[in-house]
Amino acid sequence: MKSKYEAYRNAIKKAVDFQLQFQLPDGGYIWEGYAVDAYHKQAYSWALQGHFDEAHRLLNWVRDNRLQADGQLKEYNGDIYKHSWMCHGAHRLGRFDVSYPIMSFILTCQAPCGGFPHFAGDKLVRALSTAWTGVTALYLGNIDAATKAAKCCISMLEQQPDENRYYYQMTLDGKLATEKEFPNAEFIDATKLKQSYWEVGLSMLLMDRMYQVTKDPAYLEYARRYFEFLLRCREDNFSYWGSGKGALAAAIYYTFTDDKRALDAAYKFCDFVVETQKENGGFQYEDEPDELLIYVDHAACFSVWVLESLSYIQGKLGIV
Repeated sequence: MKSKYEAYRNAIKKAVDFQLQFQLPDGGYIWEGYAVDAYHKQAYSWALQGHFDEAHRLLNWVRDNRLQADGQLKEYNGDIYKHSWMCHGAHRLGRFDVSYPIMSFILTCQAPCGGFPHFAGDKLVRALSTAWTGVTALYLGNIDAATKAAKCCISMLEQQPDENRYYYQMTLDGKLATEKEFPNAEFIDATKLKQSYWEVGLSMLLMDRMYQVTKDPAYLEYARRYFEFLLRCREDNFSYWGSGKGALAAAIYYTFTDDKRALDAAYKFCDFVVETQKENGGFQYEDEPDELLIYVDHAACFSVWVLESLSYIQGKLGIV
């Protein structure tokens, strides 16, 4: 078993080292030919692996070159999900000069239903941005914003019309967006492979975090319901590039419940990461473009979900 954990950690070390090679001398993470809005996960990822100096250099660069007066990141086009990543990573490092301005912007986008749109100004809120912002708000001590976000996610769950689908958008006033009124309504289809599992995974993660804060068993029950939906999905439910968020949610849920299915789910994703890592340390799959952005983004994202999952699992099991 110990060798399994070593394999997981070695893969993540390789993934973080892969990312670090692209940091520029001024601390920045934009270069010719690369995306201008893809440095939001790095501070969180690098710090988990102990690269605090590099993370702070990146955050200095963000503060001095990318953070605007209203708290938005330059050229991020109001992407709430990405802003929450940046805010989260900065705040964990005590970089309040970055995290608080960004959260101030994010909170201006909270809809009456408590949810957050994917992009500022959108007419629908989305589980992805709502749940991740809710988790981030908890780190900043904003229980009120997180509670509203959690209620939005719960309402989304309660309104689902089909147990094999998960519609993950709502109107600003809280009505589930289905094909009846929105022909292009988006949803997870539990009968198909390669679904947007992150929409439910992040919602489950927010329920886990709310349970930690409140000890209200209702949140634990909602976490269970999200987990049961993921279990109804196809066999790649925890072994797809979009499965990491659900894996961390499952790992935390396991520490509350001793539900071995949740432990197995977290392991399944960690195994997937080890088995599919490229020689260079990054990740890219057949349903994605073969470009550097994909390799780097997955390396950052996977490092967070795997290391966070392992910390909960090993802490629970007493494995050193």
